[in-house]
Amino acid sequence: MEEINKKQREFWSGAGGDVWVDKQREMDIMLNPLGKNAINKIDFSDKLTILDIGCGCGDTSLDIAKKVPEGKVLGLDISEPMLDRARNSANELSLKNIDFEVKDVQTDSMPSEYFDVAFSRFGVMFFEDSYAAFKNIYTSIKQGGQLAFVCWQNPSLNPWQSLSIGVIKDFLDLPSPPPKSPGPFAFEDKSYLLDILQTSNFRNIEIIDNQEDITMFSGKTLKEACEDYLTINPVVTEMLKNSNETLKEEILNALMDKFSAFDKGDGLLFPSATWVVSASK
Repeated sequence: MEEINKKQREFWSGAGGDVWVDKQREMDIMLNPLGKNAINKIDFSDKLTILDIGCGCGDTSLDIAKKVPEGKVLGLDISEPMLDRARNSANELSLKNIDFEVKDVQTDSMPSEYFDVAFSRFGVMFFEDSYAAFKNIYTSIKQGGQLAFVCWQNPSLNPWQSLSIGVIKDFLDLPSPPPKSPGPFAFEDKSYLLDILQTSNFRNIEIIDNQEDITMFSGKTLKEACEDYLTINPVVTEMLKNSNETLKEEILNALMDKFSAFDKGDGLLFPSATWVVSASK
């Protein structure tokens, strides 16, 4: 039997994680405003113990750690290179109330009734068994504790994804992932997301529809932005790995044409749609 989440571990601790470390600034500019919508759902006090799930390069963990100077933040991720960046950033800021660990909350041991808050910025959609993962998250939270996270809605409401996949499918036999499979849009179906939380026994569940513009690849030209885009999607990266240079150039040009309507000269401005989720134990 294949190791659970093996492909996700391999991608995020390999080339995929390296790319996201390299593009951290651009990705944080894109994702931080959306992540703050979930952070704002947390009822902060100085001494909270907070779990950041899928913390990546650690920007959200660092932000939260500053809000709980007498508390503790633990950032978890399955990406070694991204956590290395997170640790270095914490050291540079001399933050002593924060730790980072390589851990998968679906499969690895978690402390019981330990965290006051579990938070995630786009880090909870990649589990092979979301029900098992959220039951583990629930168990790790203290009675009365909080859950807050943000995840993507349907790709059709996020044209940076739907338009690009449409372009790539004109050139490659790109498979459509099964509904609810691990990936950025695993929780696009609100009823599925609600069922996971209810089955895990969370209470006071709130799932808010949030739509706002986001900046992708800030400071980049249209060509640079499209080149970067083709490196951050694990499925696309795998498909293009063995493609010849002529085909890659054709795809890049087609993507530039499709994205040109969103080009602001120093990055791309797209509409986006997310779910801002909060609940309690």
